[in-house]
Amino acid sequence: MMNNQTTTTTTVTAPDIVCGGCAGAIKNALGKVEGVSSVVVDVDAKRVSVEHGGDISREQVIDVLDRAGFPAS
Repeated sequence: MMNNQTTTTTTVTAPDIVCGGCAGAIKNALGKVEGVSSVVVDVDAKRVSVEHGGDISREQVIDVLDRAGFPAS
């Protein structure tokens, strides 16, 4: 069943990303958030892009990353 919910991409920088293990932990943490449809982690750029429903705010993405041990901005 399709809905008309808006999809948004939020990109943040997380300087503590140093390896693939970090990327896996981030994908795991954000993947548990209802409404998140995809997570792309660029280890070299220390950047996380999250595709999600419009009801998730940038602050919520940052909060999940902070709780996972990857402070973001």
